[in-house]
Formats: sequence, structure tokens, C-alpha cells
Amino acid sequence: MDNEKLRTLRNKISIPLSQAIRLLKKNNDDIELCEQEFHNDNIKTISIKTECDYDVAKENYELCNYDVVKTVERINQKTIIITTGKATDSKIGFVLWPENGKGEFYKTVKRNDAFIPTEDFDLFLKEFQSVFPLRNPWNDVIEDEFDKTGHNFFDHKTISLIVEKIKLIENENEKENAFLLETINWLNDKLVYAEYIVVYGNL
Repeated sequence: MDNEKLRTLRNKISIPLSQAIRLLKKNNDDIELCEQEFHNDNIKTISIKTECDYDVAKENYELCNYDVVKTVERINQKTIIITTGKATDSKIGFVLWPENGKGEFYKTVKRNDAFIPTEDFDLFLKEFQSVFPLRNPWNDVIEDEFDKTGHNFFDHKTISLIVEKIKLIENENEKENAFLLETINWLNDKLVYAEYIVVYGNL
């Protein structure tokens, strides 16, 4: 083992001695290849932990100066965007998030909220509209219709009903079907613990 190369590698990337030795042996003392493998392994780890694709993990890893912990935290704090892909740059739509019975956000590792562009939300807007009138749990006011420009509060039972209605939507478009399934999965994931789902329209 070339001790000079070992020192050089450990000066370039902060790794244990045993890992540095393993990388150098595997890559025939090529420091550049060792660095590439080290970073590539980190990106794969980030991708798995955050359930994002390789390119997203790589971009954020570089932005966080190759810090795995900071990268995971950065990715996990991003709002999930659920879309068909038609309105990729749209900022107009609906933000959904879970709340408990006191109107509080849940403290979790990952961000709980999702953004759905208006054009995509229209695919199941009538399913959300169909459950009104509803009682607002925070002021006891009866809301007669879905508010496209404000807050809508759906309790666990009502959201479960909406999920079943979305499942019945017939659609032959592959991307739209994938979008509907992703929305259902997001809602079902939150229904495991959430008492309410809030839907806020930013029109």
C-alpha cells in the first residue's frame, strides 16, 4: 500500500483508514477513481434514504458540499409535487397536508405536504366537491362548497370516502392513471396517522 496515496485520499475525502485502504486496493491506487466511487456510493445511499432518483440526490449532494446528512435533511424538507407532468412549472394549485385534532402539523422526518397543480387537481375536483357541505372543525361553521382559494378541512372518514371515489375514476391515459395512483398512495399514507387532511387552494 502506497502510504502517500493513502494520506492524499484521506485529505481529499474524510473517510476511515479501513475504507481508504479498501478503495485504493479496489481501484489500483487511482485516487480519482476512489473519489468517484466514494461519492457515487454516497449518492446511492441518499437516493435510498430519501426515496428520490439518482439525479436529484446528486444535485442536492453537490449543493450541500458533499455532506450526506445535510443532503438527506434538505431533500426530506422539500414539498412533494404530485403531477401528471403537464403543468411542470405551475405554481398555482393546491397544497395538501395532514393535521391532528388540535390543528397542529405532525413532526416527522419528511415533509408531509404535497403540491398538486390546478390542471391535475381538476381530475378529481368533483370527488372533493361531492362531500360538501362539511363542518369546519375549528369554527363549527358549515361550509357549503369546496373553497378553491382557501382552506378545506377533511376528517379521516371523509378523506377515506374521497379516496374510494378517486379509485373509481375511469381513465385511459397512462400518465393520468399514474398520477391518480400516486395521489391515492399519498392520502393513504397520511390516513395511517392523520385526523385531518387540509387542502389549501392558492388560486
